[in-house]
Amino acid sequence: MVLESYQRDTTIEAVRKKFGVSNSMIHRWRQEFQSNLPLLFTDKRNPKKKAQAQGYQPGESPDELKKIIGELTVQNESLKKVQGLLGN
Repeated sequence: MVLESYQRDTTIEAVRKKFGVSNSMIHRWRQEFQSNLPLLFTDKRNPKKKAQAQGYQPGESPDELKKIIGELTVQNESLKKVQGLLGN
């Protein structure tokens, strides 16, 4: 509906009538659309930018947490091997 309201060959009034919503609702949705538009075009190949675009704080995205878990698992295994060599 918002995208249709931006079409050259239509008016907000026509969109309002077609979908049965108020002018103020269309304007509010258009405003929200415009403010969130930059998030739609972030570089999703960069995991940090992708996580931020999805609303995750730095270090909280599932991909980042999986990486941390993997690193901790490797460290834990290394410590177990060292502990075994020391005979404890």
